[in-house]
Amino acid sequence: MLMSVLPDWQSLHGALLPAPAAGRVVALVATEAAAVAGWAPTVALELARRWSDEGARVMLVDGRLGNPSLHSAAGVPNREGLSDATLHGASMGRVAAQPEGERFLLVTAGTPVADPGSVARDPRWYRTIGGMAEAGVTAALYLADGESSSAAFLGSASDIVVLAGPDEPMPMVIRDLEPLVRAVIGTEGEPGIPTGLEGDAASQSAASPKGGAGGIGKMIMFVVLAIVVAAVLGYLLTSGVG
Repeated sequence: MLMSVLPDWQSLHGALLPAPAAGRVVALVATEAAAVAGWAPTVALELARRWSDEGARVMLVDGRLGNPSLHSAAGVPNREGLSDATLHGASMGRVAAQPEGERFLLVTAGTPVADPGSVARDPRWYRTIGGMAEAGVTAALYLADGESSSAAFLGSASDIVVLAGPDEPMPMVIRDLEPLVRAVIGTEGEPGIPTGLEGDAASQSAASPKGGAGGIGKMIMFVVLAIVVAAVLGYLLTSGVG
């Protein structure tokens, strides 16, 4: 279970998490299970959407440089991004894009790098978040437990939101950083949020012969077959008598 020093777990659907103040760097830290299941980036996008709808200027950044996933969840390509802005001098204005229909800006992971932690340690990263603070922008940095660069990125975080299931243990990477945790948010069978389980359940339901449209269809076929057999037998008996 999540340690008692952390805030109580909240379902995303009913979570009360106001937009962070301008200039804050909020690390959205997914547990390994949440990241593998695939719903964590969707929750990160939803939080950025909610905060921007509240009027905050939000820039969502994919800090999972070794395993980028925000671009897939947002339906955009991962071309130039965070690594290019930090290590190769591309401007944030160039690498930040506004997904269709959204108010927030998204910075993808960008060009793969041999040492993802080098991005988090580069002085340009700190100048970047400093520039965002001066511009009144809230940075939402998506990370995951178990990745080498996460601990380095957390050195620049002012707040942490843990993305976890209701009974998951605390991410190892945030140990000793519990005072920065503002919320623990996850999903529990919520509509529209994939958890990695619904697909299996749906396929099993479709394959089951009990109930549902499949069962009704089989019953109709049985009745039709019985009628056909009865008609054939009647014809044969009538022919034999004649």
